[in-house]
Amino acid sequence: MTTDADRQAQLEKELESLRQKIAQMEEQRRALERQLAEARAEAQMIPPTSEEELTRTLKRMFSQFARLLQAEACFFFVHRTDEDNLILHPPTIGIDMTTLGALGAVPPDGIIRHVFQQRVPVSLQSLEETVYPDARILREVGIRNCIIVPLMWDKRDEEQRVVERKAIGVLVVANKRRGQAFTEEDRRIMEILARQSASVVAGAQIYIELRERKEQLERAFESVVAGVILLNINGKIGLINHTALHAFCRPLDGEPTGRYYHEIISHEKVRDILAQALKTRAEIVDEVEIYEPEEHIYRVQTGVVRDEAGHPTGIVALFTDITEIRRVERMKTEFVATVSHELRTPLTAIKGFIATLLEDRESYFDPETRFEFYQIIDQETDRLRRLIEDLLNLSRIERGLSLQPNWVRVDLATVIERVLAVQKSYTEKHRLVSDIPAPLPIIVADEDKMDGVLTNLVNNAIKYSPNGGDVVVRVIRENNSLLISVSDQGIGIPKEKLQRIFEKFERVDTKETRAAGGTGIGLYLVKHLVEAHGGQIWAESEGPGKGSTFYVRLPIYPPKAKEDGFFFHDVEEQLH
Repeated sequence: MTTDADRQAQLEKELESLRQKIAQMEEQRRALERQLAEARAEAQMIPPTSEEELTRTLKRMFSQFARLLQAEACFFFVHRTDEDNLILHPPTIGIDMTTLGALGAVPPDGIIRHVFQQRVPVSLQSLEETVYPDARILREVGIRNCIIVPLMWDKRDEEQRVVERKAIGVLVVANKRRGQAFTEEDRRIMEILARQSASVVAGAQIYIELRERKEQLERAFESVVAGVILLNINGKIGLINHTALHAFCRPLDGEPTGRYYHEIISHEKVRDILAQALKTRAEIVDEVEIYEPEEHIYRVQTGVVRDEAGHPTGIVALFTDITEIRRVERMKTEFVATVSHELRTPLTAIKGFIATLLEDRESYFDPETRFEFYQIIDQETDRLRRLIEDLLNLSRIERGLSLQPNWVRVDLATVIERVLAVQKSYTEKHRLVSDIPAPLPIIVADEDKMDGVLTNLVNNAIKYSPNGGDVVVRVIRENNSLLISVSDQGIGIPKEKLQRIFEKFERVDTKETRAAGGTGIGLYLVKHLVEAHGGQIWAESEGPGKGSTFYVRLPIYPPKAKEDGFFFHDVEEQLH
């Protein structure tokens, strides 16, 4: 079972991982910006301030190339280092981007990839007969001839010496006008143009990577289930994901990033924690509760974000929703108190009647009274045994051990009659009825576990019908399964609780249920037992005071029984 220490260690591990990712992203962004500045300075161009401006710059440049070489089309591919792939990138001149859709990613055995790897230009005078898959695609979209050259970028030092030369993409001009062929002179001009344009394309590549890394970082933040707030050292919001925005911020117009946190965050305690973290630059661990639009408890942990030199650049706060953890902890505490009471009740009765019988040395009680005492002791012992078995089964489930059925042939009608006979001894206010309109087929199941399921459901129907009434157990056949229903005329179940009553420690908390007692694990165990038989269980109720009905659908011959090697031919014959 996971402890608070384990959960805290896991949260701290997640926070440290998030810090490292943020630092890595920040370092990569600065490195890419430095490369972009170098490329722009070398090309002596005005840096594009947006993707649209970059596209316009490339479009003007490639249009000039096409005019100079008297070509109808010009387009290029950028090398993606993270995927080691060549990606078609806008803009395209003289041909629609969607027309080249099949070349969105270049085939690894194509001519374009060959030019990139070998760094040698290729002039294809005709694409009619070609063995390259990408050349065939070009031909199919109307390309007659083309020149393909590598885009080589020279990285220089402060003294303008080349320190690195690498291929960053491939440039293509296609379809010489008036049906002419590209010449050797065209190829040489193309190489010169490629060298001159490589720095601009390198800028495009860096811009693309910057944009994609920014989007990747934003997606990573939004995908984190916990709330995340990243503040710059001056208190302005750098990043905030939807979870934190929805939980702690007031409705606002426009983007929250770039604005001071106290203008955006409405939750007073969250503001105080962020203010303290910015002031002290120390890690803070605390809990925050919100009540609108619904109650939630968050565990908040802050950390300092540092640059590569170790200087603080901001703080990050991670808000983990621990509402369910706290709810289960409260329920476990209540469960311990309830179990103590449930154990004490039968023990007190057993102890009291045994003591009474032991003190009766002169046979004051007649045989009939003694027999009644023995019956009560027997019933309370059974009640104690069932409670201990429930606790043991709960322990097995918590440890990941399955409640393996002991498959046998079961006459369910007989089990139902036996359960009703036993439960009748616990009540005088209820009428227990079995409604089986047609003979039931023999099923494959664990008879003891089926007895436990029905006992629990019938006992609950009695327990939560304090004013008496009918408890009806009905069974009908539906194809190769049996549908069992247990109906009562009791206190009912609120609509919002119908799904949760099968969770461990979950109980409908009313005056009537508190008086009825119970541990809150019975339906949880019943659900596991039914599912171990390949069945389903659910509940229906019109609401408080209108009774409830529990349904169990059981296969006549569970597939799990067959898998376990239990073959009953006479049962299988009933299915046909």
